[in-house]
Amino acid sequence: MNLKFLGIGSAFQTSLYNNCAYFIEDNQLFLIDCGETAFEQLQEQESFSDIKDIYVVFTHTHSDHIAGLGQLVDYCDNNLNKKLNIVVPSKEEDTLKEDVETLLDIFTISEDKCNFLSSDDIKGKFKTFQSMEFLKTKHSPELEGKCYSLMFETPEGKVLYTSDSIDTKYIEELINSSFSKIYADVTLSIPVVHLDFNVLKEIVPEKMRDKVYCMHFDQPSTIEEARKNGFQIADTTAKDISILPREFEYEKLEDKLILSNCGELTFMHLKNQNILDSVKEIYLPLADTNHSSVASLGSLLTYCYFVLQNPLYICTEKEEVKEHMKSLIKLYGTPESSVEFKNNLPSEIFIQEQAEIKEKIKN
Repeated sequence: MNLKFLGIGSAFQTSLYNNCAYFIEDNQLFLIDCGETAFEQLQEQESFSDIKDIYVVFTHTHSDHIAGLGQLVDYCDNNLNKKLNIVVPSKEEDTLKEDVETLLDIFTISEDKCNFLSSDDIKGKFKTFQSMEFLKTKHSPELEGKCYSLMFETPEGKVLYTSDSIDTKYIEELINSSFSKIYADVTLSIPVVHLDFNVLKEIVPEKMRDKVYCMHFDQPSTIEEARKNGFQIADTTAKDISILPREFEYEKLEDKLILSNCGELTFMHLKNQNILDSVKEIYLPLADTNHSSVASLGSLLTYCYFVLQNPLYICTEKEEVKEHMKSLIKLYGTPESSVEFKNNLPSEIFIQEQAEIKEKIKN
């Protein structure tokens, strides 16, 4: 099971793009997660043009893992004339299917454009693996009980995909038995919600490290540390999509930033083009919650909360938009205090000479 990656970065490491794995078999694309930058990466891959069916499994609902859902559904519907196949846990107590349905509703996408399949439904469907199991794991406190690692039974043996996790029990179980590969989330800077690379070094013997592929890097220096210590690096096919044109407008007024929307690539552009430099407050006038308006809000909200230590100011008078935003915040796993609603852009942030900017943003 040789997974390729559309990106190997954490949410804030936008130069490495969102961590998302895939394989292609008989013109069928199987995706593990589809974050904010994932679909645009797919569009840049030559092999994607021959795809006839798409299957996707989401490990959790952070936006750097699921925000590309809207683009995937639209592509399947408009280009393939097919429904997107979404694989979810088969146990009744799991809520992933319900959470995906909620996100579709927020994105204003009809649920009947998707097929929901259980892991049992795809047993034996692919040669790459015979079966797949969802394993509940520990990651974000806000998404407690809603985060998964994945275990694949393959012709070569067990393959573990930890996704975002601080839990080491599945890794330790495999190391003490037998396995084909482990794909492990690692960090050197945020061990509260991701696996501390130093812990991984402690539990994986040197002789086994060539079968452990590190991914979801918080910084490029972590890649070098992994290589230096004998670990593999997840094989990324990512292209430079920072050169793609922006699909949002913005204005900076001293230390305040006003955005026209926050679609799939917005946060990547904000980071990669240093637009966030010197910004202390961010304002977002919001007319709807279509995925092209709010997909990468999870990363932006997290940035506002932890880096700026200010809420994102969402300006809307529409109650439906406010309710959708409250549901989206819950799904994306960001604190409620990471957002503050305002009916309109506050007039005090504009000076007289900049009145036309306000009009431009509103239009």
